[in-house]
Amino acid sequence: MLKNKKVVVVGGSSGIGLAVARLAQQQGARVVIASRQAPARVSESPSVKIMEVHSFNILADEDHSRLFEATGEIDHLVVTVRPEITLASFRDSQITEAKRAFDTKFWGAYRLIQAARPHFRDEGSITLTSGIAGERIYRGASTMAIINSATETLCRALAVELAPLRVNAVSPGFVAPKPRAVEEHAGTFPSGRLASLDEVASAYLSLMGNPYVTGTVLVVDGGARLV
Repeated sequence: MLKNKKVVVVGGSSGIGLAVARLAQQQGARVVIASRQAPARVSESPSVKIMEVHSFNILADEDHSRLFEATGEIDHLVVTVRPEITLASFRDSQITEAKRAFDTKFWGAYRLIQAARPHFRDEGSITLTSGIAGERIYRGASTMAIINSATETLCRALAVELAPLRVNAVSPGFVAPKPRAVEEHAGTFPSGRLASLDEVASAYLSLMGNPYVTGTVLVVDGGARLV
């Protein structure tokens, strides 16, 4: 389904984004990675044959238009950008840090989609990333709970607003490697373990490849929300 399709992965220089890029490339996609650390990080992953690599700061408005002027027409956009934020109780959270996290993950994706919209070919798709904190509440993660919930609402709203362009989201749980305490906690999940990067990345490819799926949040958490 992805052969010769152009897939832009924003935040694709490491982690889930890089795994998505690698799996898409294996399916014959022409992959573009855009990330603040893109050139350096991708050069450390010689097994990934990337068509294009762009330095990109999601907080810089001028980078959004510049990116899509460089890529031209695209088929799929995947957004896996993660904000840097310190886990802290609500009373101890720093509002400036919370705002920056929101600007990075939510408003960054919002502006990115506005810039990308004119460049999609027919039957294109956007896949956003939310996360387990949007539904399963953890102490110290209130900011991410709000951001992930907002991202899932954006997914559903844009599936209607931008149709026939498809808009979906993946909501990952805990992905290995993690600190020992988290690994032990994962033993209580129905799956009994943490996810691998490829197990999460395959969900993005499934959403890109199915032309009848839109407005869907695909949960990949090994049942963590249930316990």
